[in-house]
Amino acid sequence: MSEKIGQELHRARHGQHISLEQAAEETHIRLHYLEAMEMGDFSQLPSEAHVRGFLRSYAEYLGIDSQPLLSGLDEQEQTPLEAESDSQDERTPTVAETPGNSILIFKDLGEDLKQQREMLGFSLEEVERNIHIRKHYLEALEAGNLDGLPSPVQGRGMLKNYASFLGLDTELILLRFADGLQTQLTEKRAAQPISPDTRPSRRRTNLPLLRSFPGDWILGAILIVAVVGFTIWGTIRITSLQAAPIPIETVPSIAEALQATPEGSLSEIPPPTETPLPEPAGTENSPGLESNPVAPPPEEVIPETPVPTVSDAPVQVYVSVLRRAWMRVTVDGNIEFEGRVVPGSAFSFAGEFQIELFTGNAAALQVYFNETDLGVLGVYGEVVYEVFTPQGVLLPTPTITPAPTSTPLASPTLQPTDTP
Repeated sequence: MSEKIGQELHRARHGQHISLEQAAEETHIRLHYLEAMEMGDFSQLPSEAHVRGFLRSYAEYLGIDSQPLLSGLDEQEQTPLEAESDSQDERTPTVAETPGNSILIFKDLGEDLKQQREMLGFSLEEVERNIHIRKHYLEALEAGNLDGLPSPVQGRGMLKNYASFLGLDTELILLRFADGLQTQLTEKRAAQPISPDTRPSRRRTNLPLLRSFPGDWILGAILIVAVVGFTIWGTIRITSLQAAPIPIETVPSIAEALQATPEGSLSEIPPPTETPLPEPAGTENSPGLESNPVAPPPEEVIPETPVPTVSDAPVQVYVSVLRRAWMRVTVDGNIEFEGRVVPGSAFSFAGEFQIELFTGNAAALQVYFNETDLGVLGVYGEVVYEVFTPQGVLLPTPTITPAPTSTPLASPTLQPTDTP
C-alpha cells in the first residue's frame, strides 16, 4: 500500500513537470523526505505525525485528494497498532504513566512540539535563530524537562513563543502547561505528609503579605517611600523658610553715630572762620546766616519744654532740641558744647558777658533768652550764628575785605642834555 501511495505521488509530480528541488522549496519539506514518500518508505520520516502531515501537505501541493492516501495509510498501520495497543494494555502502568502525572503531561507537551517542528522540517538551530531562544532551552521544552528551564514563568513565555512559531494553538498549549504545574504542586504536597507536630499554627498561617513578594520589590518600595518622604520634607522646609520673616539688621544713621559729645569737650568740627557774615535773612525772631533752605523731612516735633531758671547770671540761654542738628555754644569765649543733638534733649547755658550759638539747622532749635521765648531760629537747613549779651541779641555785621590794589611804579624822567 505504501508503494502505491508513493507511485501516485511520483506520477502526479511528473505530470506537472515539477522537480523534487522545486517541490521541496515550495512545500518547505526536505528533499530526502519527499524522495522517501515517493518511494513508499515512510519509515525514514521522524514520526507518524510527520508522515501524515507531510503526506497531506505534499498531496495538496500536487492537487491530489489527501483523504484516500491517509485512509490507505491507516489501513496499512491498523494491524500493528492494534497489536501494540494490546501489549500496552497488558503491561502495568508506571509512575510516569499514571493519569494526571505531571511528568507525563510535560513529556506529551514536549513530544507535540518536537513532532510539529520535525513535520515543518526545522532544526533546533533554525528555530533558535528565528525566535532567539537558546537551543538547550528548546531541548528542555521538547523533553518535558521543567528543571532545565530558568523558572516556570520564563518557561511559560518560551513555550508560548515556541508554540506560536510552530503554528500551534498557544492557548491550548499554555493550558496544558498550567495543568502540569498544578499537578506537580499537588504531587509535592501529597509526598509530604503533615504530622501534628509539623502542622502550621494559626499564627503561621497569618504571614504578612510582604513575604509573598520578592526581596527586590520590597527594597524598591522602601527606596521609593524614602525618596517621596524626603521630597515632602524638603518642600515643607523650603516653604517654612520662605514664609519666615528675614531679620534685617538696622544700621545706625550718621546722626546717631555722631551723637552729642559731653559738654565742654571739643570735636573735630572746625570752628567758624573769621570771615564776615552776610546780612541775616530769616524770620523776625531768627536772625542769622541763610543758606539754601530745603523742605524739611517729615519728623515728629517734640512739644515745648518749660524754661527753668538757670541762675542769676546776666546772660541765660536755654536751648530745646526739636530735630537732629549740629550745634556749638561758646560762653564768655569758652566752648561749652559742640556736637550732634537729638530731639527731646535740652541745654542750659549762663554767662557774664556773652553766649554765642552756632548751628547748621535753624529749624531744629528753640531758644529761650533770659526766660524769653525766641521761638525756632529759622527754617530747615538754615545756618544760624547768634550772639547773646546782657544788652540783647547781637547780629554779626559783615565786613568787606578790601581787595589789594596795585601801586603804579614811577617811570624815570628824562633830563635834557646840553647842546654842544
